[in-house]
Amino acid sequence: MTTQRSTGRGRRRITARQVVALVVAVLALVFVLQNRDPVGVHLFTLTLSAPLWLLLVVMIAVGLLLGVVLTRRR
Repeated sequence: MTTQRSTGRGRRRITARQVVALVVAVLALVFVLQNRDPVGVHLFTLTLSAPLWLLLVVMIAVGLLLGVVLTRRR
C-alpha cells in the first residue's frame, strides 16, 4: 500500500484579476448599502420611484451581464 503526498498541483492561486474583482465588488456593495434613500428616475415619459439601492443593484447586474456577453470567447 502506498500513500500519496500532495504536491500542490490541485491548489488554485488567486490572480490579480480576481483580487481586483473582489475589491470592486466590495466597494460596490458598500456604495449600495450607503445609498438607500428613495429616488425618482425619469426615462422619456416614464417616472419611476424606487429605493436607490435597488436601482444600483439593477445597474450593476446589467453591467455584469453586458460584460459577460461582450467578452465571451467564441
